[in-house]
Amino acid sequence: MGQRPRRVKEKAMDLNLTSMMDMFTIILVFLIFSFSNQDQNLKLDQDLTLPESTAAIEFRWAINVNVTPTELKVEGNTVAKVKNGKFTGVKIDKEKKRVLPLFHLLKKFKEIESQEKVNPTESETVISFQADKNLPFETVDLVMKTSAQAGYPNFRFVVMKK
Repeated sequence: MGQRPRRVKEKAMDLNLTSMMDMFTIILVFLIFSFSNQDQNLKLDQDLTLPESTAAIEFRWAINVNVTPTELKVEGNTVAKVKNGKFTGVKIDKEKKRVLPLFHLLKKFKEIESQEKVNPTESETVISFQADKNLPFETVDLVMKTSAQAGYPNFRFVVMKK
């Protein structure tokens, strides 16, 4: 008739900790590299009122351009004065639609960027654009067209989160 299966002696099982540590190390490294760190500090001018938005995208390194009701700034340095929504005391090329001091400054940034690796993300540099919500569209449009002609056609608009 049927034979009874033999009973196998139970052995104590060993746990291989080396493989488990390797696995946890790989997971840890993956999580560290995939974590999005927003390390760019944005300084808002006191007289700047940003529009509100519910959109949320990953923040990337960018050149800061601010247009307040009183001035145009690039990386905190005043480029032009603004009065009643219009640029004053600077030359504007109306044919090509650009603010010349802003154009020349951004061209210098582009030259420096091409000679030295200043962009930590190594992707295409964008303009982090802060504009007061009460400025006329023509003023905002002029800054955007100037930036695009200087070699920075991509923008990230800074808004207040709702």
